[in-house]
Amino acid sequence: MLLFDLVYVFLITEVSGVLRGEPGMLGVARAGVILALVYWQWVLVSVQTSLRDMSTAPNRFTVMLLMLVAMVSAAAVPEAFNDRATVLAVSCTASRFLITGLLARSENSRAFRMDLLASLIQAPLLIAGAIVGGTAQLVLWAGAALYEISGPLIHSRTMRTQRYDVGNVVERFGLLIIVALGETIVSICTPQAELSELTTADLAVLVAAFVLVVGLWWAYFHRGAALMEHYIANAAVPFLPVRNLLAYGHLVLVAGLIAIAAGFHHVVADPHHPADARSAALLCAGTIAFLAMFAVVRLRNIHRVYVSRMVASGICLLLIPVGMRVSGLVLVSALAAVAAAQCAWETLAPRSAGAPERDELAAVAAIRG
Repeated sequence: MLLFDLVYVFLITEVSGVLRGEPGMLGVARAGVILALVYWQWVLVSVQTSLRDMSTAPNRFTVMLLMLVAMVSAAAVPEAFNDRATVLAVSCTASRFLITGLLARSENSRAFRMDLLASLIQAPLLIAGAIVGGTAQLVLWAGAALYEISGPLIHSRTMRTQRYDVGNVVERFGLLIIVALGETIVSICTPQAELSELTTADLAVLVAAFVLVVGLWWAYFHRGAALMEHYIANAAVPFLPVRNLLAYGHLVLVAGLIAIAAGFHHVVADPHHPADARSAALLCAGTIAFLAMFAVVRLRNIHRVYVSRMVASGICLLLIPVGMRVSGLVLVSALAAVAAAQCAWETLAPRSAGAPERDELAAVAAIRG
């Protein structure tokens, strides 16, 4: 399944091109809609494949078909709101029906009908949006994306009896983050590789950007990944933490990485000049989203503050207006310093950092799920 993840992460990270290409909130809205559509298809496949033996020939063939469709979607994403709208609409529709017909069909009849209904609602919205174009396309596609991602909330009673291979499904989401971080590294190196000459500032921003990405990697895997698996494994209703922490939580994490990648593209190419408002906001907001997700989950479930994550997120928020007045190198270096300091704090002094402990999560999970 790693090859499948690589293909889908490439598709997901193509959304950063939409974010870079369209200024203002319109670009954010378009990128958000496409991200929700393609990310949720990855979630559906990941959950479905964790419930069955994927070493059989029919299941492997299904995954191959889904990868092929994902590659077509990836080619369409950069111009999804222009002349390739129909290509993306058709490929997303095909992928959704493949998931329903070849993977979800083996579920109980009620769950299958629920999945089929989602496919039948999404398809006409996507196709109609591609045909009409413009603002109507964004509205129709947003409706399709909203219905898709709200499925676990709407059908919570039906889905709450679902059981999972916890180790497998947590590992799959972890691999998604690893590959997405790798694509973020690519977004750092690509502008540098195109320069005719590398200056000291170019190399310095490369190092700073790398430290920021490694800081985010450490923040996720040093403590978070193991805690998530322990939390879900002890949940009275595993569906709830899988929905909230994995499916919805990782949508926030991936959105944050996409924002960071888009911000890097502009800043790394010209580190000498002040970052524009858009790039500063993307870099800082993406870092906040990645660091704050676990803090929000802990506050909501345990009513305790994840101090290091909240402090780091607050500093990143303050860096947004500052970032427009300093060079791109200074901004990226400041974000890298915040990420590194946050990781050092919760590694060396986890108690004062408010880092969650395994026992507190297990106790809450056993009661609430």
